[in-house]
Amino acid sequence: MTGNILLALTLASSMAVTMLSSILKMPSDKYIRWSAIVSAAATVLASLHLWQLIFADDFSIAYVMSYSSRELPTVYKISAFWAGQQGSFLLWLLFHATAGLLLSRSLDRPIDRSTLAVYYFLQSMLTVLVLIKSPFELSDATPYDGVGLNPLLQDFWMAIHPPIIFLGYSLLAVPISMSVGTLLIDPKSTSWLEPARRWTLIAWSMLGAGIFVGGYWAYKVLGWGGYWGWDPVENSSLVPWLLSAVLLHLINLSKARPPVLVAAHAAAICTYSLVIYGTFLTRSGLLGDFSVHSFAGTSIGLTIAVVNAIVLIGGLAILTLKAKALPEGQMYRSFGERAFMILLGMLVMVFVAVPVWIGMSMPLLSQLVGAPAAVDTSFYVRTTSPLGAAIAALIIATFIKYKFKSMSLGGVITHVAVLTGLLSIVLSSSGGAETKELMPNVETELLGHAIVYEGQRFTKGGDEKFYVYSVDGREVRALTKLRSNGEDAAREPAILRTMSGDVYLAPTPYELEVEEMIINRKRMAMGADFSFIFRDSTVEYDVLGMPKVVRAELTVTDGDRVETIEPTINVTRDGGTSDPVDVFDGRKRIRLTGISDDEQRIRIEILPSVEAIESAPVITNVSTKPLIWLLWLSAAAISVGTLAAVKRR
Repeated sequence: MTGNILLALTLASSMAVTMLSSILKMPSDKYIRWSAIVSAAATVLASLHLWQLIFADDFSIAYVMSYSSRELPTVYKISAFWAGQQGSFLLWLLFHATAGLLLSRSLDRPIDRSTLAVYYFLQSMLTVLVLIKSPFELSDATPYDGVGLNPLLQDFWMAIHPPIIFLGYSLLAVPISMSVGTLLIDPKSTSWLEPARRWTLIAWSMLGAGIFVGGYWAYKVLGWGGYWGWDPVENSSLVPWLLSAVLLHLINLSKARPPVLVAAHAAAICTYSLVIYGTFLTRSGLLGDFSVHSFAGTSIGLTIAVVNAIVLIGGLAILTLKAKALPEGQMYRSFGERAFMILLGMLVMVFVAVPVWIGMSMPLLSQLVGAPAAVDTSFYVRTTSPLGAAIAALIIATFIKYKFKSMSLGGVITHVAVLTGLLSIVLSSSGGAETKELMPNVETELLGHAIVYEGQRFTKGGDEKFYVYSVDGREVRALTKLRSNGEDAAREPAILRTMSGDVYLAPTPYELEVEEMIINRKRMAMGADFSFIFRDSTVEYDVLGMPKVVRAELTVTDGDRVETIEPTINVTRDGGTSDPVDVFDGRKRIRLTGISDDEQRIRIEILPSVEAIESAPVITNVSTKPLIWLLWLSAAAISVGTLAAVKRR
């Protein structure tokens, strides 16, 4: 309740800023500033309240129950804030409101107020989305523990990926607000260009950094051998990033060539519209069958579509109405001048964005005429590869002809990093790949490397295991995070990093030879190696009268020896977990997996010994990634160079 009240206050104060900023003859700006302060403060308090609920393990809140748990480490309790759809919208709003507070400091001109009116109109719509899909909704029941964070998300890179992406999204609301705000007051004005350039540079840097972090996470954690799969959700952030680059160059060119203003306004509107469109695709559930990243379908999809239509159609309608008041003339004088080279490069960049947009939208577009379908990765490679080469050629040609004239050091770093990044994509994709079953402690020559699989190793807590390899005499380990019942939860590859590139080893999970049995109480049951008698069972209940621990007493014999064990199930919302119990000095392991309501039958699994698992062969995909470190360096240099360019003038 408290969180929703704070969000309602955010909405009311955001609408107040919009209305007050629209009154151009208002004698004082203090009401606008105080409304902006209230909006930001309410959003901050709502965010802190959600964190308080997470750290208090308040599982009466559906969001906390779904994404946190009592045993979740502190760093991931922090990132649980944005792990789900509701929390990530609130994070977006938090960044948006904070940036709005900075914008509200300057209200010297009518254009400043008009900009603020548009910005807080966008914030009002974003707040409505947060309220519709609120992270403060109550759960149907209050369990003792929550589901917890997906093991794949329990990684440093994935913990920081969403905040960086949403910071970029939030900041891209500033240039569209400046653009539309200027169109409404003084279409011919160019005073918005320089502040819009700075905000767009920061937004482009953050969005690019977020994409890089996501790609590095996929490469480091998912273990499929790549960093970019042309997944529709990945593309939903790539397209606004490409259009942001177009917007930056058009803003810079408009200062010298006012006729370019119309294109700059259009780019500002389309860039932010694509942010909302990508959000619609990923949050509506339309990509559920086509993306590993998409959220499940929810009722909020239609609302986001309406918001997208308001922003895109409204923005373009204002631009159309004001087009006659914009400067006219030639955008360039000859094919050989710098302005033409820049405009041609931006046109090619748009040509890159269009097929990517078509590909990521295909599940939606195809659904309009029949069954939903998606394009494969070859579509993207065929369409973007020649265009990427064209962009590289234009950058090189411009450098040769104009020798970095009128370009800041940050701009030079960024453009050089784009070139090296494109080169590294080609180089890192030229490596080989081979899949082979590797026997423990047997050296195998693969792709010019001596590889020895040394077996599996389990941590003392039993929550992780490693596939240990020696590559050219250096040890590397592939990590597998385990659920409490011993099943694989998340896997990371083994990577040997060298100056020539990476050697990437992705093991295929070992298939356990599991024997499953149903045993009746007081009756002997015969297995492949052992005989069992289910003698007794006990059930422990929590304070709410719900089962907490189920314990069975079993007698096991191999014909020579007899042992009595008590495997247990720790009951959870999703069924329960059970740790295997060793029998006969670890020769086998027994796990209790179920019990009938009348406690007359149990189900058990007979698992191989830890030693058998550790010494088993493993199928491993080995690939080489030549000079892939150059890609990571280039991506970092793009973001750093862009930030350095903010203070160019």
